Amino acid sequence: MRQRRFILRINVVFLVLFSGSTVLADSEVLIPAGKFMMGSYKGTYSEQPVHQVWTDAFYLDRFEVSNKDYEKLIPEAKRSHASSCDDCPVTLINWDEAKAYCENLGKRLPTEAEWEKARRGPENNNGISFAKGARFGLSINAGTAPVQSPAENGYGLHHMEGNVWEWVSDWFDDNYYANSPEKNPKGPKEGYRKVVRGGSWYNDSWYLQAGMRFRLAPDSTLNSLGFRCAKNS
Repeated sequence: MRQRRFILRINVVFLVLFSGSTVLADSEVLIPAGKFMMGSYKGTYSEQPVHQVWTDAFYLDRFEVSNKDYEKLIPEAKRSHASSCDDCPVTLINWDEAKAYCENLGKRLPTEAEWEKARRGPENNNGISFAKGARFGLSINAGTAPVQSPAENGYGLHHMEGNVWEWVSDWFDDNYYANSPEKNPKGPKEGYRKVVRGGSWYNDSWYLQAGMRFRLAPDSTLNSLGFRCAKNS
């Protein structure tokens, strides 16, 4: 009997399919096009009204950007004492620095709508999943967890709840949701503060709600603030 031996060489195109998304070997997750209800009835005025939004398909980094990955481009970056390991999320990064990093890789910061759609997962989770390993409600001295550690949501994205807040591309406006376009909203054209999402390791569960929004001046740098990148599909 003739036996055939096949050698499979896996490069960048390794694909794993699960939960309605596609994960590439380079740790990007394809978030499919579709609609969801954006906002929260349990949040603040700025999360209302809850409204339907459509986003085109896009890729989002499976992990928050780590210190070691950021330092490949910016070797002089300063590490936070609260997030100092190689695989811990890079922090102390302002909005312009986060934007520049993503653009250097041919990517961009996600829009607020994209971030929220990805955070909700394929099950459109409006609350807090409390997934095993989610990092929140801890002492401020506890610090971050490595970006590849649990928890994952239904799309296979890590730490969309807690660990560190994440910059998105949009300017913040309390009243934006009342006038937001239904398809691919990108936020106001101008403003004074940028939106951050997701909560951090020392915030309580209130800040981890899928629709929760917060805002910071774009030149802010915090021990508890990082980012991840997106790109068009």
